[in-house]
Amino acid sequence: MKKASVLTLSLLALTVASAQKVTIQYATWDATRQKTDEALIAAFEKANPTIDVEYNLVPWGVYWQKAAAMTAGGSTFDVMWMNLDNFPFYQSQGALAPLSVPEKSLTSINKNMLDPYRVGGKLYGVPLGPQAVTVFINRALFKERGVAVPTKEWTWDQMLDAAKKLTFEKDGKKVWGINAQDLQVDLEYGMSFYYSNGGKGLIKKSGKTFKSNLDRTFSDTAQKLSDLIYKHKVSAGPADVGQQGYQQFLAGQVGIFVEGSWMVPVWSQNPDLDWAYAPFPSLQKGKPARPVFSAHALVVPAGSKNKEAASKLIEWLNTSTQAQRMIAQKGLLPTLADQYKTQYLQALPGRNAGVVFDQLKNSVIINSDVRNLSNLPEVLTALNTSMNLVWTGNAKVADAVKNATKDMQNLLNQGKVIGSN
Repeated sequence: MKKASVLTLSLLALTVASAQKVTIQYATWDATRQKTDEALIAAFEKANPTIDVEYNLVPWGVYWQKAAAMTAGGSTFDVMWMNLDNFPFYQSQGALAPLSVPEKSLTSINKNMLDPYRVGGKLYGVPLGPQAVTVFINRALFKERGVAVPTKEWTWDQMLDAAKKLTFEKDGKKVWGINAQDLQVDLEYGMSFYYSNGGKGLIKKSGKTFKSNLDRTFSDTAQKLSDLIYKHKVSAGPADVGQQGYQQFLAGQVGIFVEGSWMVPVWSQNPDLDWAYAPFPSLQKGKPARPVFSAHALVVPAGSKNKEAASKLIEWLNTSTQAQRMIAQKGLLPTLADQYKTQYLQALPGRNAGVVFDQLKNSVIINSDVRNLSNLPEVLTALNTSMNLVWTGNAKVADAVKNATKDMQNLLNQGKVIGSN
């Protein structure tokens, strides 16, 4: 009887433990950090044996179709990546749940990244990142073409001169100086040049009214960037058939590549690629560059049935020593970037990675002061539609800016401040 009682109690304990275990669905669009995310999830599950996490990598286009289901409470995901362009809409529609993350665990997170996800005194997202727009260079090509490798300050003119020297034919293939096909002025990579050129923001806010602000700085930056393709011919154009910019850089066919700090794991696919960071170029004499960083965040859909476990995963990923160290050791910027700078630099020896931290001090979050505009995504889409004609060589900058200003303003006149009557 005693043995039977022990067995019964053991089975009962096992049943209770199984009943308490939950499975949460984690969704992201970022394939560049898949291996890192999977390693993080494994570490989290080991530290939290009552929670299983299933990883879901969803392509960008399909991702937002899935996210749209949140507004109907039909999402099957428990933790999702969110960007600031879309956050106000989903939050205002009741599609997101407030997080049960202790405030004391968030005190070290950059306030500028955290505050946009606070609404009505409640926190709806904890930012990942910072996801910084950076400059990568192919040092082998720089050496081959006799171009000095930039290590500290770099100007637009110096970058352009380097791009010209780095554009040539090699073994029957075209080598391009820079990936300007990715630098459309109204998107995050191109916007990094706009802010570095003295840009103040594409939309002006005054009380509850908004006005288009495509000023001379915007037009000048758009012209500089499009000239890289159509005047200076140091970049492939967006209509050129072939590999994407990152594939060309990976193959050693681009000398200067502007994208995000998250690309580091991709470069490891080519062990022969001699890459390094370079300073983001300044476009204003005597003033530092002001590139963009994205404050993507982890959120919990209101339809999640495992909100507590989801919040626990979000807190662990963004604040735990183990997770932050793992991310930095993979050459990615953790949420607490400054605290884990040493681990980050150790993961990228000889890559001039210190410039990433130098530029973060002056980096900008796009449209940070107009995130509560109800139809911001539609306004930005109108801008993109006009400026895309410049990028494909089908319109002059002045004409595109004129049309974009009109279309944007029509939409801005219809927009409202989210949360106001």
